[in-house]
Amino acid sequence: MKLTVLTINYNNKEGLIKTFDSVQAQTWKDFEFIVIDGGSTDGGKELIEQNDQVDHWVSEKDSGVYNAMNKGIKKANGNYIIFMNSGDFFYDEFVLEKIKDQFDSNIDILYGDSVFFNDQGYRKVIKAPEKLTFGFFYDGGLNHQAVFIKKSLFSDYFYYNEEYKICADWEFFIIMVCLHNVSFKHLKEIICYYDFSGISAKVENLPIYIQERDITLNKYFPAFIDDAELTRESRAKRIKQVLHIKKYPVAWRIFKWMISLFLLFLPRIQKKNSDK
Repeated sequence: MKLTVLTINYNNKEGLIKTFDSVQAQTWKDFEFIVIDGGSTDGGKELIEQNDQVDHWVSEKDSGVYNAMNKGIKKANGNYIIFMNSGDFFYDEFVLEKIKDQFDSNIDILYGDSVFFNDQGYRKVIKAPEKLTFGFFYDGGLNHQAVFIKKSLFSDYFYYNEEYKICADWEFFIIMVCLHNVSFKHLKEIICYYDFSGISAKVENLPIYIQERDITLNKYFPAFIDDAELTRESRAKRIKQVLHIKKYPVAWRIFKWMISLFLLFLPRIQKKNSDK
């Protein structure tokens, strides 16, 4: 089996219908479909029972979304896994048809682009970079509904951190790519519609996101954090404008002259103790 499509659901019957329709519509159907439900009481369990396309499902209480995802991973028989959770769905019916040959590539992480949307009308195509770097993960991360993950990564390294509520998939990707140097490839295709109204998108959960992210960064990458912060600042719009000016010698000389003029009226820049 080349692929397992894995759906996590809890009391989101309306979203589950969208996901089911999307999976059912795929023109390439040589994949396994697993649904892990957290004990839904809104009719979602009955909907799963009636879906003949589901190869394996369970409906029982779990300790969180990553506990449910780990349950699904352990049941999966596919060489690759994609998480298409309830409410999320494939970009069109040809997504798997277009990329099925990539499942023979033996690349550890195959990833594409996403359309982020929510019920308030937000809709935006988010393109993933060609190259995955520490700087990319420091500022953001991969949308796992657009990622095909080789299942062996979980058994060879680790499963999702069930102590986290939001950042376990981000932690998994940054450690796989930046610490274990696993292979990856950008598919240059839009893979999914991602419902951007879940737990990770809620403003009130931002402190949890930051806390979990900082725990991982300080545990695995403490020596990189200061440099990553400088890299983030260098990507700021104003810095990009300065670097653009530097491409033009005359404009650059004028800009430096103006900076020097302004500095005449400001306190001198304090040097670090080590520079004294």
